[in-house]
Amino acid sequence: MRWKPLSRRLALGLAVRRRPRLRRALALAVGLLSGAAVVATVQGADHTRARWGHTTAVVVATRDIGAGVALDPHNTRVVHRPIGLVPAGALRSVPPAARLATPVFAGELVRQERLATMALSAVAARLPAGTRAMAVPVEPGAAPALSVGDRVDVVVALSPDAAGGGPAGFVLTSAVPVVDVAEGAVTVAVERDVAPRLAVALGAGAVTLALVGGAEDPRG
Repeated sequence: MRWKPLSRRLALGLAVRRRPRLRRALALAVGLLSGAAVVATVQGADHTRARWGHTTAVVVATRDIGAGVALDPHNTRVVHRPIGLVPAGALRSVPPAARLATPVFAGELVRQERLATMALSAVAARLPAGTRAMAVPVEPGAAPALSVGDRVDVVVALSPDAAGGGPAGFVLTSAVPVVDVAEGAVTVAVERDVAPRLAVALGAGAVTLALVGGAEDPRG
C-alpha cells in the first residue's frame, strides 16, 4: 500500500494545475515565507554589524598594576573597542581617586569590580571586605622576607606565666594576607573579631609571622 502517498501527491499536483487561483495562492505564500526569512536574516546581520562595528571607550592598563595602587594616566589609557568585545562593568573612564583592590595586568580592561570602595590609602584598598589592618613589629632576622600579597600564619608565643594552663604557643589566625611591609613592621589583614585578640597577644607576648607556601590552599 505504499502507492497511496504517491497517488495523493499526484492528485494534489493535478488539483493545483487545474485551479489557477490555488496555484497563485501557494506561490504567494511561498513568496511571503521567503521574504520573511530574508528580512530576519538582514535584521540579524544588521544587529551583528551594530555590535561589532560600533565601538565604545574603555580603560585599559598600560602596565601591571598592583593592589592598592591608584589609577592615573601613567598606568592606564582610554581606547575604543567593539561593543561586542566589552565585558559588563568595564570602566569607560577613570573615576577620581580610584584604587585597585586586586591586581590588574598590562593590556587588561579595568572593570568596576576590581576597584576598592571607600579606600583613602593603598593599604586600605588592599584590605578584603570584613578585615582590619594590624601592624606586627618584626625584628631583623625574626621573620622571613615578606612582600605585599604573601600569606602568613600569625603565631603567638607566650611565657609560661602568661599562658597559665593553656598552650604557650599557638596559631592565632592562618593564611592572612600581607598588605604592607615597612621597616620594623609588617601589616596583615585579619578578620574583625581576630583584631582584638591580636592586640592582646602583641601586648602579652611575642608574635611571629610564618610564611605560607604558594601551593597551599589559603582556605585551609
